[in-house]
Formats: sequence, structure tokens, C-alpha cells
Amino acid sequence: MKTAEHVPDTLMTEPLDVSIIIPCLNEEKSIAECVTKALAWLSQSGMTGEVVVVDNNSTDRTSEVARQAGARVIFEQLRGKGNAFRTGMREASGRYIVMSDGDATYDLSHLDQMIEPLKQGYDMVIGNRLKGEMESKSMPWLHKHIGNPLFNALIGLIARQRMGDVLSGLRSFTREAWATMAPVSTGFELESEMCLRAGRHHLKVKDVPVSYAVRRAPSKLSGLTHGWAITRFIILESADLILIVPGLLAIVLGVFALALGVVASEGVDVGSVRWQPVFAGGILVPGGIAFITAGVAAKWLAWRRGVAAQGRVVRTINDLSKPVGDWVLLAGFASLLSGAILDVYLLWKWSNDNPPNLALGLGAVAQTLVIAGLSLLVMGVLIGVLRAEVSEGAREKPPRAEPGP
Repeated sequence: MKTAEHVPDTLMTEPLDVSIIIPCLNEEKSIAECVTKALAWLSQSGMTGEVVVVDNNSTDRTSEVARQAGARVIFEQLRGKGNAFRTGMREASGRYIVMSDGDATYDLSHLDQMIEPLKQGYDMVIGNRLKGEMESKSMPWLHKHIGNPLFNALIGLIARQRMGDVLSGLRSFTREAWATMAPVSTGFELESEMCLRAGRHHLKVKDVPVSYAVRRAPSKLSGLTHGWAITRFIILESADLILIVPGLLAIVLGVFALALGVVASEGVDVGSVRWQPVFAGGILVPGGIAFITAGVAAKWLAWRRGVAAQGRVVRTINDLSKPVGDWVLLAGFASLLSGAILDVYLLWKWSNDNPPNLALGLGAVAQTLVIAGLSLLVMGVLIGVLRAEVSEGAREKPPRAEPGP
């Protein structure tokens, strides 16, 4: 259930220049400072604006304190930062949107640098904490030097755009950019999703250094839980790049390694070491199939949750005129049977003390075929289960999402 407070008659009905939206949960100790600084900046900026605090079902006096400080307070009872912020967007009327946290870690009295780039044509501005002044102990060492850089690199690679602080809670964007990104995440994955979709839609994004202070109250986030939630969302949103493409590449490299291993049965000299490529092939091919299987499941789940549109993978599974699952099962049985026959042949030759030429390489090929066949059978069963849901008409229409591969 979602409710919003009555908006006073004195509230401007014309579109505003800036809406500063602060989703928060139990931030009684810091929300007044955030609102006061944001209103002070608006007063001296020369622009029309509002401060919208979205109380995400707080159990303390957050909403009362925010209202007394001068904010417009609305409520979102469904927990999650993404849920709260989307409610704020529906209620806000600014052309430019500033998103911030309510824990007073960001200085909202200096927002010119968050707005000026938008006036110059940028679609989104991210406050980069890692390049600004950061108070001691405001960010755990692991987050600052390991977690954040890893997420920056991963999301930057997927989005094909360099971003300095993808997890920053302070950012600004145009209303048009928000509509283009159309985020669907419900929790703290919101910031990551915005960066991913900004990259996919080729939006212009700018980083600006911002200061970062120590929280007034203990953080409600768990680094491990928060990090896994973000990672899980990235995998679902970008399963094609994270799972399917690497899986295909692994299969190609594995087949090449097996072929090389059969031809060069004594191994390949790499410096002072003799490398046996057949072993790499036996790992890469089944591993690649496993990655693709996980990618198919992730693409389906992302579509069902509204994280992504159908794309080619899900459309193919949903097309009941194409027996995709049967093809995969047939390929699995063929691979398994071929490997078993080759294994029996090699065993027979060895038992008669007449091992064939290239025995080691052929043995590796046989084992790879067996394991790959079993992996393909698993993939075929998975596709069959997903297609059964379609054929039985048990699927509900998923939320609309952006087009994707």
C-alpha cells in the first residue's frame, strides 16, 4: 500500500527547476540537517525547487523531523530504496532531479556542481566520493579499496563507459534520463542499475568529486548482503555479457585446445614447461556449457522479474514452434554416446596391448564428450521446464522492461 500526504494548496503547481528527493528509513538524527542544507542551497541558487523526503516506513520520528525542517514528506510502506525513490519521482515535479541519502553523509549545501553539467547537456551526474574529501572512517577500507573499485570496473565494462563511483548515493539527472533508464530494482541495487542502463542507452554521464562524511547513526547495510544483492542484479541484468558470451568463448577455446592436444600428443613447450592442452579443453568445454546454462536461467529470471525484456534467448525459448529443448537434448545424447563409444574403443585397444596413436589426446576428447553431453542434457531439461510453463499457460505477463539482447 502506498500513501502520500496531502500537498498544501500553497505548493507550486507549475513545474519546478529542481526536486531533491531523499528516501530514508529511521534517519531521525540526520534528516533535519539534510533538509536544512538542501533548502538553503535552493534559496541561494535562484532556481525553484522542493525537498521531497520519502519515509520508507520508519519507526522513529523521521517524517515529523523532516516536515518541521521544511521538507515535503510522503510515504512508501513497501521497504526498499528503489521502491521509495520511485514513489518520490512520481510525486516530484522538478525538471532536474537530485537523489541523496538521508544520513547526512553528503553535503547538500553545495549542489551547483550536480546541476550545472545537466544544463550543459549531460544526462546524469554522479557524485564521486573516491575523488572528493572523505572523512576518516566514513567508508570501510574494504569498501573503498576493493568493493567499490571492483563494481566500478565491472559496471564500467558492461556499460562501456568509465564511471568513478557507481555506488554513490548522490547523483542528479534529468527527468527525461530517468524515463529512458526506467529502473525497476527495489532495493540498494538502484544506483548500479542506473549506471548500467545509462551505459546501455548511451547517456552522457559525468563524475564530479564530492565530500563524504561519517554517518550520524550506525549503517543499516551489511557489506556482504548489500554487495551480493548488487552482484546478483548485475548478473541478471547483464547475463548475456557475464555468462553467455564467456561460455561461448570458453567452448571455442576448449575445442581448439582439444584439437591441439590431439595433434601435439606429447604436449606443447611453453618456456621450460611442457603444457598438455587436452586438459584445458576438458575443462573449458563443459565449463562453457555450464556458463551458458546459467546464462539461460538468468535471462529467463530477469525477464520474469521485469529486469530485462525478452531478448533473443527468451524469445527463442518461448517460441513453441522451435523444439529448442529437444535439439539440446539430442546434442547431449549424441555427445554422451560418442564419448562412451570412443572410451570403449580405447579401453579395448589398451586391453589388447595395442594402444592407438594419439591415445592421450583421444582419451581426453572422449572424457570431454561424456561430460559435455551430461551438461547439455541438464541444459535441455532446464529449457524443457521453462517451455512447459509457456505451453501450460501458467505464465503471468511480466512487467515491461527495456529492449535488450
